[in-house]
Amino acid sequence: MLLKSVFKPYPWRVVVMIAAFGLCPSNVLAGEGPFFVTYTHQMEEPGNLELTIKNVTGRPSDANRFLGSALEFEYGIKGWWTTEIYLDGQTTGGDGSLFSGYRWENRFRVLPREHWINPVLYVEFENINGADKSLLEVVDNDGEGDLTGLNSENQLEKKREIEAKLILGSYFKGWTFAENFIAEKNITATD
Repeated sequence: MLLKSVFKPYPWRVVVMIAAFGLCPSNVLAGEGPFFVTYTHQMEEPGNLELTIKNVTGRPSDANRFLGSALEFEYGIKGWWTTEIYLDGQTTGGDGSLFSGYRWENRFRVLPREHWINPVLYVEFENINGADKSLLEVVDNDGEGDLTGLNSENQLEKKREIEAKLILGSYFKGWTFAENFIAEKNITATD
């Protein structure tokens, strides 16, 4: 696994990360909450623009260190509509830096007020290349092999897909419950 290979030569990093997460106060968490892949029904406030940068660094076995990055712009258009664009790039030691693509997502709240279950429709278009190392996707990340190879060769591989989700979110006595039903379609043209 990628994390195992990243931390294998440096076990002290695991201790530092656990300590850092353990010492962070819970009120520092952003509006989306502490979820990795799951979205909740929470939307960005209308007129608000949120800028976030998501970085990941690693060193696969027998490959150069890299820094993958995604710059996120999230904007609340209406109380029922939030849109985001991600601009992805990466730099690999000894191999250079490049822009690796973008993602555009939209979330639409179906019901205007809070209910017991709050449905949200989510649609994302992804246009990235094989050199992308932002690690925002869980699907299609097979492991270290996806993070090796030359940038000049990997960037020729085009990855385009549409992802749709039905997000069902609820709050109950301080708990957030979120269910995501996901459908993905690869739309890359085949030669």
